[in-house]
Amino acid sequence: MQNLSTADSTSFVSRNARIEGDIRGDENIVIEGFIKGSIQLDGDVHIGVTGIVEADIKAINVYIEGKVTGNIMARDRLEIHASGKMIGDISARSIDIKDGSAFEGRSRMIKSDTNLETAPESSNA
Repeated sequence: MQNLSTADSTSFVSRNARIEGDIRGDENIVIEGFIKGSIQLDGDVHIGVTGIVEADIKAINVYIEGKVTGNIMARDRLEIHASGKMIGDISARSIDIKDGSAFEGRSRMIKSDTNLETAPESSNA
């Protein structure tokens, strides 16, 4: 698992957990379960291999090893690992899509001074 060091604390959503709603805060989160809604954190988001996220995500760094459907705005870095699947648009200062991963959508490199409020809006219909 990627080191999550942006925020002081880390929350964990276990494999058997299901959350529907909005998640906001200033900490890191590791997701091994299911989340549907939106995630906006002043920290890192790590979607583990068993994690399934149907949400727009705004965070500092986003690491995808599971499946994400939604738009992502990473203030710094976005990584889609070999086991990861991403469907949606991504914006980040640094984007790393590993061999073997799946990505369907548009990507946009941003300047380091771009505000998270300029993230693409969800187009899920």
